[in-house]
Amino acid sequence: MVAIRVKDDGSIPVTEKGLEPPFKQGDFYVLDVKDEVMRYWNKQSPGRREQLWKQAAKEKKDLRLILNSFVFKPAKTK
Repeated sequence: MVAIRVKDDGSIPVTEKGLEPPFKQGDFYVLDVKDEVMRYWNKQSPGRREQLWKQAAKEKKDLRLILNSFVFKPAKTK
């Protein structure tokens, strides 16, 4: 497991049951994620990262669930 950092904007992050709650480190929240999710997160621009964080808050979902949906897309079947 590795960690990603998300800028604290004053909102409290939603934590899905069964996942580690994020902890605060300075001005950032630190979330434990899988390696593949961390690579996807690092490829995103800072604006896109902020957009994903706001989307998670708006949908009241854990950010890790939203990132997992982008990284681990189901295979298309005919």
